[in-house]
Parts: sequence; C-alpha cells; structure tokens
Amino acid sequence: KIFKMLETFWVSSDPGPKFVFAHIVAPHPPFVFDAEGRATDQRYPFVIWDGDMFQGTYEEYIQGYSNQVTYLNNTLLEWLKDLLEKSGPKPIILLQGDHGPRSTVVWRSPSEDAMREGTGILNAYYLPGVDGSVLYDEISPVNTFRIILNEYFNANLELLPDRTFFMSTGCQDFSRELK
Repeated sequence: KIFKMLETFWVSSDPGPKFVFAHIVAPHPPFVFDAEGRATDQRYPFVIWDGDMFQGTYEEYIQGYSNQVTYLNNTLLEWLKDLLEKSGPKPIILLQGDHGPRSTVVWRSPSEDAMREGTGILNAYYLPGVDGSVLYDEISPVNTFRIILNEYFNANLELLPDRTFFMSTGCQDFSRELK
C-alpha cells in the first residue's frame, strides 16, 4: 500500500517540484509478510525488537528478514521503473536504510561485528545529470544532502567527516564511534 500512496504524491497534478519522504519500517521485526508479500502467521507479540530482544530464533530472524528484503526489493524495483516512466522531469531519488539487520546484536554488550551489521545501510542514489564521481564508497548519510544541494543548487557546502556512531539501548554509558 505504501508504494501506491507514494505514487499519488509523485504523479500529483500539483505544479512544481515535490519533496516526498517515506519511512518504510521493513524489513524489520515483526516479519509480517513473506517473499511474495503474503501475510505470515504471527507467533509473537507485535514489537519491533531485534538482536537479542527478538522473540524468535536466529534462524527465524534470518528467514523473516530475507523474505521481507526479497519482497521489498522486487516491489521497489517495479515501483521505481513505473515512477521513472511517469515522471516529467527526471526525479532525484534517494533510497536509504536507517540501520542494517541487527540480527546478532546483544544490546547490553554489542560486539564490533554486530555493530557493523547494524550500521551498514542501503544507500542508493539516482541523480540525473550528475557525475557519479561525486559519490564515494565510504559516504554516510551526513553528506547525502550536502552533495545533492551542492550539485543541484550550487550550495557550496563542505563535506563533513563520514563517521558512524552506535549507542546501545538500555545502556546509558555505552556509546562509541566505529572505525
């Protein structure tokens, strides 16, 4: 349904540029649909906990996450194809995850590997007319809009250091930068 709703914003008859933002809370526990988008049987309460707070097994987490990624990827690719066909001027498209899977994180004492898994995100750009060399492998969200504003609006914003921080819930004194 979210993709149908987004389409109404993109192809709206309202004149002028549009900024459309959507936060899709998937793939994320609870895993409510399978790889084909069919509803799954829910064995646990409806909560968004992951890592060691996930109420199922590690295998259930991996399977549920994988199924939702498969469905979302297929749906998103079809939606993007349709969006590009229906758009007048080519749109700027940014797809970002807010965090990675976090399947193995132990919230009270997360390992470096678990933090890396949790902070790795989807970060995809469609920037018509922009030389792709302005993007780089280590880019973090802190510089995403700086690059877009610089390239399309001559904003001349300096890029900031690409740093990633992780803070564990339930542990007030635990916060560190990932190297």
